[in-house]
Amino acid sequence: MEHLNPDELNAFIDGELSSSEQDGIQLHLSTCHACTLRVLSATRLKAATVRAGQRFAPPPEALARLTTRLHSHQTQTAQTQPKTFATISHFRPAVWTALAAAILLAVSLLGWRQLHPTNNLAAELLDQHLATLSSGAAPQVISTDRHTVKPWFQGRLPFSFNLPDSLPPDTILKGADLTYLNGQPAALLLFTIHRHEVSIFLTQRSTSPTLTTLPNTRAGFNLQTATTSDLRIVAVSDINPADLDLLVAALVHIQKSA
Repeated sequence: MEHLNPDELNAFIDGELSSSEQDGIQLHLSTCHACTLRVLSATRLKAATVRAGQRFAPPPEALARLTTRLHSHQTQTAQTQPKTFATISHFRPAVWTALAAAILLAVSLLGWRQLHPTNNLAAELLDQHLATLSSGAAPQVISTDRHTVKPWFQGRLPFSFNLPDSLPPDTILKGADLTYLNGQPAALLLFTIHRHEVSIFLTQRSTSPTLTTLPNTRAGFNLQTATTSDLRIVAVSDINPADLDLLVAALVHIQKSA
């Protein structure tokens, strides 16, 4: 059986296939590492989307209080306005309810983001790393040569960075991609350490969020962070923290010494 196409993958995850089709794909996944990673990545993305949709639902009692206040304000306004205006307003309760919901949703969203910025960022980092594991997500630059990878970013990023001449033992540069992290442009460098996949995100320090409060682990993956005078660096991988630290340290050192 060939690799799963996007329609088959989505139908499998959503449970839209017949029993025989479902069994066939499960048999394929038991022997195909690439498709298994694609299913894992897509499943995590769907789950993250569902969680995001549930995070910002305002409590019913809060919406009811705000709606009551707006209706009360509407009544007071109607008593001081000409009768024609009051009559028109009387037939538009849905407008006030929608406005109340929109205001409360905006306040809830803003408050949640202020309280949980690192949770959002950690999830975004991990989702992007998992996406790189998919065979269908080839990077825009595939090269082990730093002289090929670094120049590709010129004109694509509002900042520059350096790559070390030599890497830690059994560490290989695979390629790179242009991505966005927390809404800001970022360089995504792809490495392997002892055949473990590693994603390195480089962002501009003046515009990127604080990374020092990120968790050290998430869903079995290690997150290592560092900063230089101009850059913020975050690494994501399932490799042990000691080996991941060596790569991050090499990147920090070349930024400072260049």
